[in-house]
Amino acid sequence: MMTFQPVSLRSRVILLTTVAVGFLHHTDHVLRADHSGWPFIRDVTPFTFSLLAYPILFFALFGSSWRLGLRAGLLTVLTIFTIGAHTLIETPQMQYASWAFNRSIDPALGPIPNLLCTQSPELGIAAVVTSLLLNCLLLAATTSVLVDLRRKNGLEPGTAMRT
Repeated sequence: MMTFQPVSLRSRVILLTTVAVGFLHHTDHVLRADHSGWPFIRDVTPFTFSLLAYPILFFALFGSSWRLGLRAGLLTVLTIFTIGAHTLIETPQMQYASWAFNRSIDPALGPIPNLLCTQSPELGIAAVVTSLLLNCLLLAATTSVLVDLRRKNGLEPGTAMRT
């Protein structure tokens, strides 16, 4: 019989904070319009697939105890993809420009204005900070769940590994 085994309190707090910051970041995506996607526009884009972050985060929070390794693995993949996307697809400069100049600087998309038709360097800074914070929280969540997995398996720091 599977039993619900929550992650540590530390991991729960980090994961719930990650969900909240992720929601802010996705709201920013939608309002910037240049890196949005279905279900907010007709096109399926990397944004659309990024919404899979929420089921992964909730699985990490509420999965069964025997799947703690899977939870940690999925978080690791999510973290790698998110940091990769924020480095290669949607750079901090792009996030900033969509608000500061009220237009996208992504050469593949053209000069798309944000949905608020607002030119605000402050919102640009907030978008970049939110994105960077999300990256850091995902790293922290992954690390924390990996520590939980080590503890579950009796692999406390400074002890010999089981064979």
